[in-house]
Amino acid sequence: MEFQRGDRVKFLNDEGEGTVVAFPSKGWILVEDRDGFTYEHRIEDLVPVGSRLKEEEKYHSTQPDIVDVVERNLDQHFAKKARDQFKLLYKNKEANSVKRKGELMEVDLHIHELLDDHKGMGNSEIIAVQLEHFERTLRIAENKKIPRIVYIHGVGQGVLRAEIRKMLYQYYPHCEFLDASYTEYGYGATEVRIKAMR
Repeated sequence: MEFQRGDRVKFLNDEGEGTVVAFPSKGWILVEDRDGFTYEHRIEDLVPVGSRLKEEEKYHSTQPDIVDVVERNLDQHFAKKARDQFKLLYKNKEANSVKRKGELMEVDLHIHELLDDHKGMGNSEIIAVQLEHFERTLRIAENKKIPRIVYIHGVGQGVLRAEIRKMLYQYYPHCEFLDASYTEYGYGATEVRIKAMR
């Protein structure tokens, strides 16, 4: 994984994001946060993200292309595999990771549900695939007028949950989100409600 000065990054184990400003030593990157403070972070603790403009443009497209996936710094091999498997998964409406229950779509974001083989993928690559899947299924739900989606992300360290909620807050203002039913999903799921757009 290679970063350059000016790249936008999110923190794997913390909330917030920043901009790469320097490379003080091998394996470490100096990142300036939104408040103008700079901190050193280990490379493996950073998740690359595209420009804000590109993120907003993606809102209007149902299927992001391979270039968009690669720009998130996802290895091209894994990007192609994720794209191909996404197509296979959605050929069948009754696919395991997406269940339609009337007015509800259920999407399991665990990586073993999304890819047959994820050996060799780092944490940031796994999260990139999960976030791509989240955005694609959200746009599918919008297009098919499905008002509620439950994203099963698990508990873990809460990184995926935090990233999903941050993206919803920043780029999908017409969506509300809350913890999904505890009796059905425990603490490991987020329910998204798509408000009717005028």
